[in-house]
Amino acid sequence: MKSAGITVILIGIAVAGFAGYEGLKWLQKQNQPTAADVTKQVDAVRAEATQKHPGMSQTDAMKKVAAAKAADTMRETSPGQRSKVAAEAVFGAYFMNTRVRQAHCRQLGVEIAGFASAYERIHAEELAKAKAIYAEQGRSPEEFATLLGPAMQRMVEQDMRDIAQGRGMSPEKTCTAFNDNADAFARAIQLPAAIRQALMAG
Repeated sequence: MKSAGITVILIGIAVAGFAGYEGLKWLQKQNQPTAADVTKQVDAVRAEATQKHPGMSQTDAMKKVAAAKAADTMRETSPGQRSKVAAEAVFGAYFMNTRVRQAHCRQLGVEIAGFASAYERIHAEELAKAKAIYAEQGRSPEEFATLLGPAMQRMVEQDMRDIAQGRGMSPEKTCTAFNDNADAFARAIQLPAAIRQALMAG
């Protein structure tokens, strides 16, 4: 099997993890999806979230829809594949929060290396488990980062806008808040329960 595909599209919205779906199709076909495939699936989650939760911010609505889909995905995935799916979720969250969010804030002139470091430290157990799962498959997490990069950038931008609007803060001050409250933000970003359970059981 060349790739587990995108069983979990994106994880890491600011105040809680969220996961996508559709990866089962790629798991069954054993094909490697493209960046365009990822964007298409993220857009599908966005559209469903807008329809089902019109009164929520886009970030919270997507988080709610995708977390439910993550649980569905775990139920439908064979036991032997669940830990691989969960490892992808972990790396999705990791790259989104330590690279993409940091790059976004850096473009605004704010450095949030403290938040990135806190995220890696607080989620060290999950990261270590995910790295071990990837090593067993002879895979590199970097393939996931490349694949999800464009979609993660869009999600971080939306996420930071929602947080800024919700707190009545400028984009720059929102980035500063992440760094000033690094541990609190990092602890608040959690994998959906079904994903973490599958990861640690693998």
